[in-house]
Amino acid sequence: MVDEKEPYAGEFTPAARLEPEALAARNKRNIWLGLALFGFVVLVGVTTVIRLSSTDLSEGASFYYSPNKKARAPLQEAPALPPGMTEEQAAPPAGLEPEEAPE
Repeated sequence: MVDEKEPYAGEFTPAARLEPEALAARNKRNIWLGLALFGFVVLVGVTTVIRLSSTDLSEGASFYYSPNKKARAPLQEAPALPPGMTEEQAAPPAGLEPEEAPE
């Protein structure tokens, strides 16, 4: 029969009690871990700001780093069709025409 005042008596173990030295060591580790995570977040933020500040987004460029505008690969013309393929076969289906390239 189950005691109505304590229906789960004996089923759970009591929580461990840490010594003050163990608590101090855990707090010290948590502080260092927090500082390391904060430093990583600052590093990622600074890197992102530096990369975005040197990117010219006015010409349809992406967010990737390109120190020299002339070093970007120009848009290439469509490759030649394979032998035996017609322009109609190579054309995209209706409704899937590519958008105009930005100038």
